[in-house]
Amino acid sequence: MRNLKKSLSIHRFKDIFHLGIATGGFVGFLPFCPGTFGALEGAIIFWFFKNFSFLTQISFTIGISFLGAAASHYAKKFFSKEDPDEVVIDEIAGMWLGLIGKTKAWEFILGFILFRIIDISKPFPLRRLEKLPSGIGIMADDLAGGIMTNLILTGFTCFLIKS
Repeated sequence: MRNLKKSLSIHRFKDIFHLGIATGGFVGFLPFCPGTFGALEGAIIFWFFKNFSFLTQISFTIGISFLGAAASHYAKKFFSKEDPDEVVIDEIAGMWLGLIGKTKAWEFILGFILFRIIDISKPFPLRRLEKLPSGIGIMADDLAGGIMTNLILTGFTCFLIKS
């Protein structure tokens, strides 16, 4: 009986840990627009990293992406769904990737809007990336969306500077 109790508490801790990460600190359990709130959470958190070096920003983003892939894999099994709505760590990591190197408030606002448009519309090849196995598929489309967002923002910024 004692071993069963210990096993259940470890299992419960594991659920809370993985689901806490996968759902962005349980933001993914909001009853409406969890992806939008996850991306907003990502932008707000990244605001505190905006003055860190490029290398530090990349390192944090890579770290959260690997952690997110593992937690998403766990959540996929837990919810018995291919891409559970509750999982928002992919939006958080994608948003971070979209904001790397950005420091101005308008870049964060425009980046958030662009990222959500890209994430919802899933332009080529994002829809294909969703089909990758496990937590990688959950993360990959949003990471690619973050890259697209960053490229568009960078291009827009270069255009503004030249004008």
